[in-house]
Amino acid sequence: MKTRNTFATLTICVLSALTISDVVNLHKVEAQSIRDCRKLVTGTYLTTNSGNFGSFRGIITFTKDGNVFVSDSFQSGVPSVQPFGNIQGSWKCIGEREISATTLNFNYQTAKLPPSIGRGDFRAKFEPKTATVQGTATLRIFNINANPLVDYAPVAGTFTFTGQRVKP
Repeated sequence: MKTRNTFATLTICVLSALTISDVVNLHKVEAQSIRDCRKLVTGTYLTTNSGNFGSFRGIITFTKDGNVFVSDSFQSGVPSVQPFGNIQGSWKCIGEREISATTLNFNYQTAKLPPSIGRGDFRAKFEPKTATVQGTATLRIFNINANPLVDYAPVAGTFTFTGQRVKP
């Protein structure tokens, strides 16, 4: 009876050690994958964008610490787009070569529209061999007093984009 209990206890200890080892190794692999993704993504890209608002060009920068900065050719406003300021936010790796990002900006008051806050939710995939990115963005417009990080607003538009990394 003692031998059975000792064997059972030993078996449980060995299985627990293997499970813990697998979890630790999985975390190491995930951490390495995130580091590799951050190296792959970090940089500035010249983009071509197309969607509900028409076609436009942009510049998007992903920093290694997870910040994102965007400017585009529609910022001063066009008939279908209210003028808006700097676009800033954060991004994270969600796959080996894929990220998600959330950005915010202020939309400026016009004769017809009040000031507001824009929120962009992005998903993008990166191709290291060609130093390119392609992705989608969903835009929402919030009342200037809303909290776009927790409040709801309907989708105001979507667009797709492709980009080429700017090399020194």
